[in-house]
Amino acid sequence: MDKNYLKLLEEMFPDTTSIKDELISLNASLYLPKGTEYFFSDIHGESNAFLHLLRSASGNIREKIEKLFSDSLVQKDQDDLATLIYNPERFLKNFEDENLLTDDYLTITIYRLIKLFRFVSTKYPKSYVKSKFHGSYTGIIDELLYTNNTEFNKKEYYDSLVSNIVKYGSANDFIISLSSLIQRVSVDKLHIIGDIYDRGPSPHIIMDELLNFPNIDIQWGNHDVEWMGAASGNQALIAACLANAFSYNNFDMLEDGYGINLRPLYQFAVTTYKDDPCELFMPKVFDSNIYDNISAKVAAKMFKAISIIRFKLDGKLIDRNPDFGVDDRNFLKFIDFDKGTYKGVPMKDTILPTVDPKDPLKLTKEEEFIIKVLTNEFTKAEKLQRHIRFLYDHGSMYKIENGSLLFHGCIPLNEDGGFAEVKIKGKTYKGKALMDKLDKLVRRSYFSDDIYAKDVMWYLINGKYSPIFGKSQYSYFENIFVDDKKLKEEIYNPYYKLSEKEEIVDMILDEFGVDHDKRRIINGHVPVKTNKGDSPVKANGKLYVIDGGISKPYQAKTGIAGYTLIYNSHHVALAEHKSYKSITDDLSSYTPNISEIEIMLPRMLKKDTDEGNIIKEKIDILEELLRIYQSDQIN
Repeated sequence: MDKNYLKLLEEMFPDTTSIKDELISLNASLYLPKGTEYFFSDIHGESNAFLHLLRSASGNIREKIEKLFSDSLVQKDQDDLATLIYNPERFLKNFEDENLLTDDYLTITIYRLIKLFRFVSTKYPKSYVKSKFHGSYTGIIDELLYTNNTEFNKKEYYDSLVSNIVKYGSANDFIISLSSLIQRVSVDKLHIIGDIYDRGPSPHIIMDELLNFPNIDIQWGNHDVEWMGAASGNQALIAACLANAFSYNNFDMLEDGYGINLRPLYQFAVTTYKDDPCELFMPKVFDSNIYDNISAKVAAKMFKAISIIRFKLDGKLIDRNPDFGVDDRNFLKFIDFDKGTYKGVPMKDTILPTVDPKDPLKLTKEEEFIIKVLTNEFTKAEKLQRHIRFLYDHGSMYKIENGSLLFHGCIPLNEDGGFAEVKIKGKTYKGKALMDKLDKLVRRSYFSDDIYAKDVMWYLINGKYSPIFGKSQYSYFENIFVDDKKLKEEIYNPYYKLSEKEEIVDMILDEFGVDHDKRRIINGHVPVKTNKGDSPVKANGKLYVIDGGISKPYQAKTGIAGYTLIYNSHHVALAEHKSYKSITDDLSSYTPNISEIEIMLPRMLKKDTDEGNIIKEKIDILEELLRIYQSDQIN
């Protein structure tokens, strides 16, 4: 061993007894069942739905209750227990309002929760379960969890703990703490496969929840990168974030959630577009604002004002990056202002008071002031910056774990099935090398002043060969201004069709070095249209596409309210959430339709996982250290 490395180990393990103690624990832990992994994708700001699915472990807690209490509780009592765990504060308040919160009920409920907590935590070592403890009553919970109330010498002690919790008025808080622990232990690892942001009203609430989750990774989606780029100061992406937010009426998220001051933009918009009805910019309203009661007409003016600024900033960025190959997206340069056409097609709106036909990309002084103010708002917003930093700390372009290759969109392919080659500053990248290079540029965009890296963030939202976008174009200009279907068409990268073939998926898995008996790709980005017969499982079970419609605007297209993938010691299973109401009802004990896709025979143990391989490496190192210690003793 390296002398410095050995010295550090000796500080951690000063004698043979400490080494043996650790070796015994590590070897034993290899034979515990694999922890449960949960996979979510394309959450799109729908905090109510996401939090309900997370706190219910996608309905898995209800299944555990049925297994444990099927012989002792009727279905209604099982449902009530599940609902209590999902939202204890709300449930207890309702029971209190109905005068049902008696001492007997509280006592019985505590016993049931402890029994369930024991059941869901049996697959984990005591140290892992205790690591989930937080807040008040942790000592009492520890005693109740690991004390057997059937033992003669401990029964009275155990019963006394419970009765005194109720006696001293701590039952409600205790039940809330227990419910939270059951939620946390039920989900060992959380994978978010992109697109936390945009469309829905409250991505900031989702991010607050994720910040407190102990074991999580994120594969960046195009909508996440849009906000990451905006937070780094990319002005075109700041305008894009605002345009998307206005188009879905998400003012509360901006001003109340992140403290972005929109007043200067508001004043500019209502003045500049005072006599313009801005009918093409009317927002899609799926959720009402609570704090920012902006009328639809004003929202439309603000949407148009920031959109024109966006088009100008897009054009400037495109001009300084000819290697991006997106000159056809320099929208304002393709307008014939005399004829009122765009690429030869009549425009539905030609009221563009701030656009100079002779120099269409030039910002007016007012627009320059607006974007300068907004840039300061985004780069100085403390909560936004904290959330974005979390995305960087826990995120990446892709991840490989336990035979699963996770990424948001696609690995760009050519029509013939080969990896598409993408030039970045004169050098060609493809496949894994492309993803690794882009990962570095994404990080550089935030942690340095590299303008090119910041511009690459824009390309990742709009570029033809962007792995997290994967379409021929992003038609946000055409969708507003023209009716021509051909101009609006967004053609998917060949990956999305070719990846339905097992041999293509195997090629990609080989490229990324995924060597596992049972291996798979898991991604999102493209909604699975279940109502049209589409399946989320493709390529003979080696590809899972789990964007199924948790976002309200997509549910009419998909026919369901999304998918969750569950990978535990017994199986890989797909949870299909049929109704949006069911996954947002605070008082629902909802269980989804769960289909077991891959069965683990025999049951998968920790020794069969990537974590197990790390533990085995630790064991090898400690055994070598033990041999050195013992050799020194002999000599």
